[in-house]
Amino acid sequence: MPKAVVNLGDLFVKSDRLPSKWVVEKLIQRPDIPDHVRLRKKDHDTKTITVALSVLTDTKHFKLLERAG
Repeated sequence: MPKAVVNLGDLFVKSDRLPSKWVVEKLIQRPDIPDHVRLRKKDHDTKTITVALSVLTDTKHFKLLERAG
């Protein structure tokens, strides 16, 4: 299965009781672990989380709101 394309600046909403918006800040690719991304909470420069790319692209956890660009 091809990997989902995620770009720096893409905006996602976290599927939670209290939805929050997150921007892709960094793509993390290492040979010894699955691909991950660092997300920054929109309008909150110091709040970041790191999640596996598979979690970010799973609509049970996050939904894409807007592509960067």
